[in-house]
Amino acid sequence: MTRIFLAFTIVGFCALLASACVLRHLAQSKSDTPVPTQGFSTVGNLPFKEAWYGMYFQDDKVGYSHFKIEPSGEDFSISSDSILRLTAMKKTDEISQGEKVQVRPDLAMVSFRSSVRKDGRHLLMEGTIRGEKLHVTFNVDGEILNKEYPVDGTLYHTSAISLFPALRGLEEGRKYSFKVFNPEKQRIENVEQEVTSVKGPAGPNGAVWTVRNSYGKSVILSWLDQKGLAVLEKALDGALITMLEDQTSAEGFLKQWTRQRDIGLDVGLIRVAKRIPAPEKVQFLKVRIQGIDASQIAEDHRQRIISRSEADPKGGFQVSVQVEDVPGAGSANREEKRPGQGRSGLDSTRGAPADPVKEEHLASTVVIQADHKEIIDQASRIVSPDDNPVEQVRKLTHWTAKNIEKKMKDTFSALTVLRSREGECQSHAYLYASLARSLKIPTRVVSGMVYSDKMGFLYHAWAESYVNGWISVDPTLNQIPADATHIKISTGESADEAQLLLKMVGKVKMEVLDFH
Repeated sequence: MTRIFLAFTIVGFCALLASACVLRHLAQSKSDTPVPTQGFSTVGNLPFKEAWYGMYFQDDKVGYSHFKIEPSGEDFSISSDSILRLTAMKKTDEISQGEKVQVRPDLAMVSFRSSVRKDGRHLLMEGTIRGEKLHVTFNVDGEILNKEYPVDGTLYHTSAISLFPALRGLEEGRKYSFKVFNPEKQRIENVEQEVTSVKGPAGPNGAVWTVRNSYGKSVILSWLDQKGLAVLEKALDGALITMLEDQTSAEGFLKQWTRQRDIGLDVGLIRVAKRIPAPEKVQFLKVRIQGIDASQIAEDHRQRIISRSEADPKGGFQVSVQVEDVPGAGSANREEKRPGQGRSGLDSTRGAPADPVKEEHLASTVVIQADHKEIIDQASRIVSPDDNPVEQVRKLTHWTAKNIEKKMKDTFSALTVLRSREGECQSHAYLYASLARSLKIPTRVVSGMVYSDKMGFLYHAWAESYVNGWISVDPTLNQIPADATHIKISTGESADEAQLLLKMVGKVKMEVLDFH
């Protein structure tokens, strides 16, 4: 479930709407200065300078976050830190994030420094605006990458999103639009905000305003008190929440190691009544899916959706998967015993029968370092000059499956996987994709669900390579093509796609209708 870890750092400090008893200790202050219609104008005028939040995912408290605003010469610094603790497949990981953003009095970004640590890995991003460009340095486990982003007009940081309405003013129907750099997604995005008042009695924590924040594929709903401070935020259709707490309650999370529900087994596992023996040999699968909308499942060259109105009186929708033909793939695809674990990754590009190759499918990125010498050299040692593209794909799949130890170990990049020789399924998919792209084979990371014998369907990551058409490849299970129990949700390694998966976790119900 790797993508869940990443998604928490993306969406930022959100939580499940908790019961009134969670909120009871937060007394309302009658002396709070309400936000004037024109706003507080500058960061220095904001009536709040610090806040603590509890973080919840599907009813479990999983962490806390904290931010503080301080003067820094003529400017201001916004510091934040958070800790998340998540259990997946019986393994608990702790993710810590720290950030410091230098801003002008009007919240415009000057520079930022963002650090994420998990599983002994470290990702550091530092950015500075110079002239009309944002210069960003990425340090992934000691590997340095520099990128430049053109800046057209005023640019903000994602930390400004929750502060912007208080700065500019709160009024029924007020709308704002501005650009932010999102370190987690490593790109500039446009933010759209719409303000509405809370009708009737005050909302949770005395909230009197709501703000709908839309940017990229993220939609976050915020509740603000009369000062303009965010007191509650919901993301992922309410599965992920951040709630205002006092410091003692927020930090108290660190002192207790209470058993959380296992996101992989207790929440993510999709149990089915009909057992599928020898799933690695399944060429065709038909299932009924309930609990989510059909638009959340991809359609492509091997997967088709049948809507409720066409064929399903029981409700939900049906999905059929047919393994594609791969000339020359042979029978060596299915050597790995299916593990009792699945991990997650995601994408926003919806598949189609004539899904085109894009530049991104050959790109070298912060995560998939296809142009790194170590990756290029390793790929050249795996394949032979006379191999055709299908044979190259087969050899890369086989090598990755055999040489990367299957461990519940998160990673920030393909290069880290190559050096450590260990990781979960997303790690295998990242490394395979980087090796394939280094050989100029268009490749994309895929997320979805796969059947695990005696358990049900688990969230999983694999890949697709383009050789006269897209071929499904599972470098964890050593399959080319991947068997028909691989049900695809989306493609791509971008952080946007993590949210698609998180919206589904714990909601999917499935019935196996047919397989052979």
